[in-house]
Amino acid sequence: MSKTVLITGASTGMGEALTFEYAARGWNVAATMRDTAKANPAFAGLGNVLVTRLDVTDTASIEQAVKATTARFGAVDALVNAAGYGQVGAVEEISPDQLRDQLETNVVGLVQVIQAVLPHMRERRSGHILNIGSMGGHVSLPTMAVYCASKSAVQNLTEGLALELAPLGIHVTLVEPAGFDTGFEGNAKLPATSIPDYAPAYATMAEFSEQAVRGNLVRSMAAVADVTGTDAPPLHLAVATAGLEMVRGRFAELMDEYARWEQVTAGTD
Repeated sequence: MSKTVLITGASTGMGEALTFEYAARGWNVAATMRDTAKANPAFAGLGNVLVTRLDVTDTASIEQAVKATTARFGAVDALVNAAGYGQVGAVEEISPDQLRDQLETNVVGLVQVIQAVLPHMRERRSGHILNIGSMGGHVSLPTMAVYCASKSAVQNLTEGLALELAPLGIHVTLVEPAGFDTGFEGNAKLPATSIPDYAPAYATMAEFSEQAVRGNLVRSMAAVADVTGTDAPPLHLAVATAGLEMVRGRFAELMDEYARWEQVTAGTD
C-alpha cells in the first residue's frame, strides 16, 4: 500500500521538486500551497498527487488540507514543511510587522501544521516529520539576520520535537540546505526602510551570494526522499557540501572564541 506525504509550499522550489520526487517513487502526495492556481500544470497529470490549498498562517486552511488529504489517501505517513520565505534587510530597517510576519510564516506556521498532523501520527505510533531548515540557522548573515533567526528557531524546535516524539515511534528530520537556484531571492521581501549606512552590509552579502556554490536541487531532494519513512532517518541532513563546510568553519570559530575568553568564563562559576 502506498504511503502518503503532505508537503507545504509545493508551488515552488524544494516543495515543488519534492512533489515530483515522491510521486515518481509511488508515494501519494498532497501538494499544498497558498494559491493552487500557481501549482505546476504537470501535477494535474499525476494520479497520485492532490493539489489543495494550505496557508500556514491560516489555521482553518491547515485543518481543511489535512482533512482533504486523509479523505483522498488515508493516513499521513510523512509531513514535509517546505513553506517559507526570506525577509531581507538590516535589523534596524525591518519593521515590527515584517519581523512578526517572518516568524509567523517560517516558525509559527510550521508548528501549526505539525500540530495538525501529530494527533493522527501519535494514534498510530508512526510517522516522519521533515522540516526544511537552513545552514543559515547556524551561520547568520548580514541583511539576512531575521531570516536566519527564523531558521535557527526551526532548528531548535526540530531538535526538541525529536526528543518528545522518539518514545512515540515518530521520527523527525531537519533538512539543512545552503542554497539552490529556486527563485528564493526573487520571492524575498524588502525591508520597510532603507538606511544608507548599511550599504557595506549589503555589499558583503552580495559578494557572499555571488561566490556561493549552489546545491543540486534534484539530487538534494532525492536524498530527502531517500530517508523519508525509513527506520532510522537522520535528525540532521545537510544537503550540499558547500553549506556543510561553511558550518564546520563557523563551529571552529565559535570554539576558538570560547577558548579565548574561557578564563573570564571560569571566573563566573
